[in-house]
Order: sequence, then C-alpha cells, then structure tokens
Amino acid sequence: MEGLLDIRGVKNMARFISVCFLLVHVAMVAIFWRCGVMPMAFFNIGSVTFYALSFLIIQRGLLGLYTDLMYLEVVAHMTCAILLTGWNSDFQVTLVGMSSVVFFAEYLERYLGIRHAHALPLCILGAIAYLSTCAVSALRPAPYTMPDTVSLLLKLSLGAIVFAVSTVVLQAFVREATKSEKALTNRLMHDKLTGLPNRYYVADYMKKLSNSGSLGRYWVALADIDDFKKVNDTYGHNCGDLVLESVAQLLQESLGNAQVCRWGGEEFLAVGLIGESMESQRDLFDRARRAIAGHSLWHEENRICVTITVGIAAYEEGFTTSEWINAADEKLYTGKKSGKNQVVL
Repeated sequence: MEGLLDIRGVKNMARFISVCFLLVHVAMVAIFWRCGVMPMAFFNIGSVTFYALSFLIIQRGLLGLYTDLMYLEVVAHMTCAILLTGWNSDFQVTLVGMSSVVFFAEYLERYLGIRHAHALPLCILGAIAYLSTCAVSALRPAPYTMPDTVSLLLKLSLGAIVFAVSTVVLQAFVREATKSEKALTNRLMHDKLTGLPNRYYVADYMKKLSNSGSLGRYWVALADIDDFKKVNDTYGHNCGDLVLESVAQLLQESLGNAQVCRWGGEEFLAVGLIGESMESQRDLFDRARRAIAGHSLWHEENRICVTITVGIAAYEEGFTTSEWINAADEKLYTGKKSGKNQVVL
C-alpha cells in the first residue's frame, strides 16, 4: 500500500476491492443457482459483469464514479437478497462494512483533487435501505429459504470479506492520516524558501530545552544580513531569495551541531551548546561570518557579496525565551550601530 496518496495507489486499492467482490459474486452465482434462488443468481451475474467492467473504469481514473456505482451495487444486492432470502441471511453486513470504505474513498479522492464519491448521501441511502429491508423482512416471510449450512457459509464468508476490506481500508487511513499530519507539521515548522526551521519550531525547541532544565548550557544568536534591502531594491526579490538560501546553507555548514532557524525576513536564529566557553562560540560565528563575506553569488551576470552581523547571548538564570532572544538582539543592534559585519558577544 505504499504511495497510497497518489492516483496509482488509489487505483491499486480500488482494484483490490474489485477483485474481492468479483470473487464473492462468482461464488454467489453458484450458491444461489444451486439453492434455486434464481433471481439472485441472475442478479449476481450482473454484479460479476459490473466488477469485471470496473477495472476499465478504474484504469480510466473515474474513481468517484467507481465508488458511487460500487456502493449502489452493494445497496441493491443487499436489498434484493434480504427481501428474497430473509434478514437472517446477513447480507446487510456488507452494507455496514462499505460505509467506512466509501468515506475513505471520498477522503482520498478529495486529496487528489479528482471527482470524488458522495459518501454522505450514499450512506444515507444505505441506511434507508437497511432499515426498510429490516422492517419488511419482519412483517412478511421471505419467498426463498436458504439451507442452514449454506446460510452459515454465507455468513462466515461475508463477515470475513467485510472485515478484511474494512481492516485494510481503515489501516490505510490511519497510516495516511498520520503521514499527512507529519507532513503538515513539517511544513508548518519549516521555512519554505530556505528549508530551515522557523519561529514555530524555535518555540517548541526552546520549550523542550526549558523542560529538560539544560538552558544554562546553551547560547542563542541572531544573525542579520547587512543592507539586505539594498540587494532587493537593486537586483530584485529573486536575487534576494538566492542570497537568503545561500546564507542559510553557509550558516548550517559553518555552525556544526547548532540548530539554525530562519527567524524572519533576513534574520536567522541559532541555538547551540556553549562548549568550552562563550569566546569559542564567538570564534565559531566569526568563521561563519568570514565564510559568508568571502562567498560570491552570481545573478544575471551580477556578482553579489553580502555580510552578516551577529549578536550572541548566553542564558541567564530567570530569562524567559523572549528575554533571552532580546538579549541577543541587543548585541546584534550594537554590532549594526558600530559598523556591521561583526560578531558581538
């Protein structure tokens, strides 16, 4: 079931369901024929034909139409089977099991942006058929009686098929919903342009450090690209995006195990262990600063060079996250006022 959330995966699941139902209806043709329930034998010949043709519908990508028709076939089959053979034949089990299938089908089809199944109206129709056949079968006897051994075999077979299909579908739903949630969380917590974690990630990261009681071993730094507005104004925002991506990559490469995030605009935030001393962290950032200053970018035959200014602050007892970051921001402001392209500790 890998890659379910793509058209190929959905088609494979639809084919799996069609194969299961095709085999069931082939068996039912023989069962009803042998038991003399000829209307249902002929009905199941029609069902076999439908599921055989369903592979063409699936292949053409008409998955919403396939789901609608499949559910309607199940409703019609259940209604006729119960009216002809009685409520105790348990054909209603298939309809109950199909409710989870049709809702999951709508979820997948909506995700893919294709014509989707109408799960709610279909299930309302199914509920009406279920309740109506229950009432009718209680008021009048069925015209056909199935042998006890055949009835038991049908119950076991239908139950097994419904549980198998429902289990596969619901397990796939749990897996795909979990994957989608993780992907959404990852998008929420990462900057689209640079791929770096963003402010949401920083808040979560700082909370974990605080809960672990290890904030005193860390530093936080704010790095700002000098005169970034001039780059955008002179060369355009595409060039500015290229600069942001390049600086993000160089910071990640230069700062080793430190957690680098895009703080916003042309600012980057980094958090890391103090190590030997805060002076060693100044040296670390100074190497990063020199690497960025010595790096050239080319944009439409224009050579672009940028520098960064960095403010670093160690954690102080009683600091909130905002106060800690503000302390680094004050150092950054000092560096900006005193010439830029420097690291202030």
